[in-house]
Amino acid sequence: MIRIKTTSFIDHIIVTIITMILLVVLGWLSFNIKFLSPVARAIQGFSLSDMYYEIDWQEEGSPEISKEITLIDITELTNRAEIAGVIEDVRKCEPSVIGVDIIFEDQNYDMHGDMVLMDVAESSNAIFAKKLTDYNVKTNSFQNQTRSYFATDRIKEGYVNAIGDMSSTCLRKFSIERSLRGEPQRSFTSLIAEAYSGRSIPTNKTDDRFINYRFIDFPVVSYDSVLANRDLIKGRAVLIGTINEEADMHFTPLGKMAGLKVQAYSVQTIIDLKDIETIPKDLLMVLSILICYITVLLQFHWIRFIKASEKPFCVFLANSNLFLRFITFTWLAILALMTYIAYERLSLYIPMALILTPVILVAEARGIYKAIISGLVKARPDSIFNKSPYLKL
Repeated sequence: MIRIKTTSFIDHIIVTIITMILLVVLGWLSFNIKFLSPVARAIQGFSLSDMYYEIDWQEEGSPEISKEITLIDITELTNRAEIAGVIEDVRKCEPSVIGVDIIFEDQNYDMHGDMVLMDVAESSNAIFAKKLTDYNVKTNSFQNQTRSYFATDRIKEGYVNAIGDMSSTCLRKFSIERSLRGEPQRSFTSLIAEAYSGRSIPTNKTDDRFINYRFIDFPVVSYDSVLANRDLIKGRAVLIGTINEEADMHFTPLGKMAGLKVQAYSVQTIIDLKDIETIPKDLLMVLSILICYITVLLQFHWIRFIKASEKPFCVFLANSNLFLRFITFTWLAILALMTYIAYERLSLYIPMALILTPVILVAEARGIYKAIISGLVKARPDSIFNKSPYLKL
């Protein structure tokens, strides 16, 4: 009896190993065979965090309104002197920090407007946007940058474009620091958050951080009513930019969103100290193997229980894979719920592709193992595998 149990344990381990091998092989094929590359891209673009935010935003009632960040919408403004006037009006309202998410690349025909904007940029102590360009994947570094025409050492700048992992079209992450030809560059987000909170943000964490799109919104003030909304500006982080400019709209887990608002969520994430941490890769692999093994056990004992029963309904279930699929789907749902709880309560994100895929592949691995040991027992009846409970499944 002890030997049979030991054999069962070894059988389950072997099925788990076969499942993980299938996962590695299918993953390699998806990323290295051309016609399967869309599958790989779909896997890369999949994130259960999108579903988590969708659940949060389906709550009844209105979202919480941020008391730390206010947005100033200048979508309709094109005159640089008028934009400078808006920045000056915001400064008069005594915000904690001003961020201008617009890049004024070249001087134009309006020399007066250019000069006024330049003077305000230097006197306002605002943080201005710049763009890092020509990203090199091999060196993980940018080669060039686009700055406003008035950029000098006296003006603070932070990059606004390098949000995310540089490969996804959906903005889920932000970064604190990037490299420009080997030199560290701070992000617009991190500079705003540091100036507002007075806390120094560590830059030794190289991984991008998840933007916490929690159930919160930001007050938006029109460019022509800044002084009338002093109470929404004083002591806050104020971001100036466009809200309804199609060219600056981006895909996010909440749908299309203005880049200025994405920056606001990123800053809010830092201010709230609610970084969404990602489970370490080594721990994720251990968790994947453990979940896979538990799935092997669940399916094995379910199949054996059903086949051992002589009740007509159980006989029907034993000859149909439908209910086994239902059990597997329920197990997947439980796993998804557990990861949501970890995300919601612990701010811990568990990438589910490496968790859910092995669960789906267990049935195939079991079939492969059964075929292998059946062939071995047929060739050698005295083989140790003739005691495997998998032969009777």
